[in-house]
Amino acid sequence: MWRPVKHARLAAASIVVAATTRMLSGCGEDAPAGAGGAGGAATNVSSSSSSSASVGPTTGAGGALPEVFTVTGVVTDGASPLAGAIVMQGGGAPALVTGDDGAFSIELSASIPGAPTVVAAKVGYRSAGIEFDAVPEGPIELVLHEVAPPDNADGYKFGPPGVGDENLDATTAVCGHCHTTLVAQFQQSAHAKATRDPLVQDLYAGTSRAHADAASCTAAGGEWRTGRVPGTMMEAGPRCYLGGGVLPDLNGCGAKGALACDDPALPAAEKPTSFGACADCHAAGLDGKAGGRDLLEATGIAFDHGNHCDTCHKVRDIDLAKPPGTAGRLLMQRPSEKVSDVPLGKLRQVMFGPLPDVPNEFMGGSYQPKFSEATFCAGCHEQAQPALLPGQTVDPTRFPGGLPVHSTFAEWSASPWAEVSAPCQHCHMPPNEGLWNTLDKTTPKNGGITFGFVRPPEQIRSHAFRGPLTGTPRLLDLALGMWMTAKATGGVVDVAVTLSNQGCGHALPTGEPMRSLVLVIRADACGEVLVASAGPTVPDVGGAWAEGVIGQGVAVTGTQWSWPEGAIRAKPGQVLRVVRETGNWLDYPGVGIFADPALSPAEKGIPIRVQVAESKVVSAANGQIVAEGVAEVMPGDRVFLGDALAAEVMDGSGAAALAGAAGQAFARVLVDAEGNRFVPHYRAVDMASDNRLLPFTQVTSNHSFVLPAGCPGVTVTATALYRPVPVGMAKERGWEALDWVAAARKESVSAN
Repeated sequence: MWRPVKHARLAAASIVVAATTRMLSGCGEDAPAGAGGAGGAATNVSSSSSSSASVGPTTGAGGALPEVFTVTGVVTDGASPLAGAIVMQGGGAPALVTGDDGAFSIELSASIPGAPTVVAAKVGYRSAGIEFDAVPEGPIELVLHEVAPPDNADGYKFGPPGVGDENLDATTAVCGHCHTTLVAQFQQSAHAKATRDPLVQDLYAGTSRAHADAASCTAAGGEWRTGRVPGTMMEAGPRCYLGGGVLPDLNGCGAKGALACDDPALPAAEKPTSFGACADCHAAGLDGKAGGRDLLEATGIAFDHGNHCDTCHKVRDIDLAKPPGTAGRLLMQRPSEKVSDVPLGKLRQVMFGPLPDVPNEFMGGSYQPKFSEATFCAGCHEQAQPALLPGQTVDPTRFPGGLPVHSTFAEWSASPWAEVSAPCQHCHMPPNEGLWNTLDKTTPKNGGITFGFVRPPEQIRSHAFRGPLTGTPRLLDLALGMWMTAKATGGVVDVAVTLSNQGCGHALPTGEPMRSLVLVIRADACGEVLVASAGPTVPDVGGAWAEGVIGQGVAVTGTQWSWPEGAIRAKPGQVLRVVRETGNWLDYPGVGIFADPALSPAEKGIPIRVQVAESKVVSAANGQIVAEGVAEVMPGDRVFLGDALAAEVMDGSGAAALAGAAGQAFARVLVDAEGNRFVPHYRAVDMASDNRLLPFTQVTSNHSFVLPAGCPGVTVTATALYRPVPVGMAKERGWEALDWVAAARKESVSAN
């Protein structure tokens, strides 16, 4: 009796070598090379899968195959039986796993669309299969070719993905020739833009796009210099260097008056040698050595297409004990085996993926179940780092494993989503409806080794890698829940706003620590915007064009504000928001070390400041700001120069500076060695707070407003804004900064 794991021995001598098969190629007629390298187009089953069969005359009525028939055989590595191999019918479910003798017996059914095909697969090997148009009269052999380490860094060139247009991707040299839909989706994803992303390139070189000429750059405190144009071999051009970056900060180059760190003319002895591991995740598709590369080495495919198809599908495994990216956690495996022993022969292709039944030798499909697990995403989306700047350290008692600048995988792992086996792919790679297979060319009639097998939508995952702002509805719209109550009692309106991360498997927001969620509360009564009498205010995370302290560089006399720093930046229509320390601290359910119940609110790092005044800027000149109305301020009060909050914030509107408004902000606040807050993670050595919303966490923010005498009622609006980049940093660097409405509520309340 055949059992799923252990089988009776099937002597190799009983295997008869002969076959009648279909012709095999990539997925179309022209198959000279596989996407991402030279894969040998097969001419028959023996050469395609190193498999063989004796096919006899047994058929069903009219010469057709019977509805069900049995195939027996053995799985080998070409020399010996192979244990631990999955055996299944292509397009079906795994039927059994071979024992030490490699033997199998399996029933094939005509109910599965396409040519009846037996497939064998094992992690670390290329899958193999054979199609049948007649019942074999004897056992068959399926030979699985091992994918042998080490990574062939110097002998393999990554192949292009294509553009996802069947008219333009007219060759099997690009993935889009067959996987047209998936490639079109990929090209719209953040993975495709991972290397050429302006934010990444600016933070790397220390440049700003906000200044297009030397005068503007110099006036802003920058240096107008020559630097390398990203994506080119050695092309140089003038740019504004402002705000610091990975290359200047980690290497000490690019000092005032000196050549830029990325100037091709920089002497060899002065060229950067520390690259902050940026390319390890943002340019994983670099040809050659994996890990530790200069991001500016990315040109051609590596720059234009980021972390493309051939990059991800050359990840053999994930080792979470190693550094993220190609430096170790992504175990890259570019093939070195040849199709034949002919000198300079073609490489035997390999494409690692989540399905075992991909036996097309042109692709070299190799089963790796981690492609369907959150562990795969942790290859880059989980990072704890030491201090990167020279001479600085991260407190080992506070962060023994390094400063957690990215912890998406850890957040998910500790959530109920992990318990119910809903990994990252569940939301970020939803099923593709309308396709029979990941190949656009597959149909139920041509299903088989060449065109792949018909699959359910959950096995045909979108490669758009949905972010918070994509899809209909957007993931952002599904993630955040909001409830608001407002009640007027004795001339005071009490407002409670509750936010809940109810649809997101990790903290909200997560990933890049520059992201934040900003909750703002606005109360309108009798034609004026009310100042809150109680409740927390949005901290500096919400953005300010300038920040000062009354009595420490800021003086107020009536409507006149003496504030040189603020006056330089102030414009009519902006607002001055004044907040006052209460001596109390926000107690919140935190993330990471801030989730420790033993921490006091003060140790969680978010002071509670209440609104004192909000005045509109009328004019600003010569270090003086004229504002509407008189603000009752005290020494020690903090003032933020910001933007007026609109009565209704439009989704996708320009990000506003909202520090000091009634509300809260939810973010991971990184600090550098000088105490600067909300810094890019390459500068960070510590964390001031982390109050982002973990899955199924609720937070309620309470605020009070005093109604003007005789006012019949008030309209309260609560808006939660998702903010991808800080407004101050975006302005300095010339990046687009937008606010996206995650949730909003409005309620009108009558005075008692």
